[in-house]
Amino acid sequence: MPSKTTEPLRALLARRSRELGRSLTAIAAEAGLARTYLYELANGNKRDPSVRTLIKLAGALQVSPLLLFRYYAALEGSTAFGAFPLPTNRSHNPRDPNDIAAFNADVTTPDHAVLSPGETFRKIWEIQNLGTRPWRGRRLVRVDGEYAIARRLADGSLEAVQEAYLASLYREVEVPDTLPGQPVHVGVDFAAPKDTCTVASIWRMTNAEGVPCFGPKFFFHVVVTVMAQ
Repeated sequence: MPSKTTEPLRALLARRSRELGRSLTAIAAEAGLARTYLYELANGNKRDPSVRTLIKLAGALQVSPLLLFRYYAALEGSTAFGAFPLPTNRSHNPRDPNDIAAFNADVTTPDHAVLSPGETFRKIWEIQNLGTRPWRGRRLVRVDGEYAIARRLADGSLEAVQEAYLASLYREVEVPDTLPGQPVHVGVDFAAPKDTCTVASIWRMTNAEGVPCFGPKFFFHVVVTVMAQ
C-alpha cells in the first residue's frame, strides 16, 4: 500500500486518539479489533479490511465511515488508489463564486444507524444557502455509480468489493427554492436490503439544467448497517 495512504491513516488514528482522550487499545476494543490488528492496519500491513470493519472503526473514532473508505477506495474511471474524495461541509460553485452551500446536519438516520432487513426510512439532510444567489430548480441526484469501494489486486488493478446500495424511491429529488442565508431540509425515502450488510447511498446537488453545482467533495450520503433480529 502506498505510503501516501498509510501515513494519513496513521496520523488520523493518532489525532482522534488525542482528541477523544482514549488510547488506541481502547479504540480497538470498542471497534471489536485486536490492538495489533489496528496497528497493522495503520502501518499498511493489513490490506483490504471489510466494509463492516471500517464501519466499526469509524464508530469508535466518531468519524464518518466515508473518511475511512477513502483509504481503500477509488473514484470510478481513475487509476489512482485511494481517490475517493473526502466530504466537505462547505463548497463554492466553481462557475459562480457567489453560489455557496453548506451541509448543516443529518436531521434523521445518522450514519452507523442499524436497521432491520427490508426496513423503510426517510433520510433528511439540512443544507444552507450561504451565497448571494437564490436556489431555484435545484435537485439532489443519486451518484452512487461514480464511486466504488475497491481492493487492489496482485497485478495492480482494482476490483470493486461493494456494489450494493440502498434502494431509494426516486433517483433524484427536488430541493425547495431557497433564498440566500436560508437553510432547507431535503429528504429521500429508502428501503434497506433484506440481507445483513452495510450499504451506502451518495447524492449530489445539480442546477435546473442538470449540471453539478459543486465539486466532487461536496456530496450527501447515508451509511447504514442491516442486521437480522
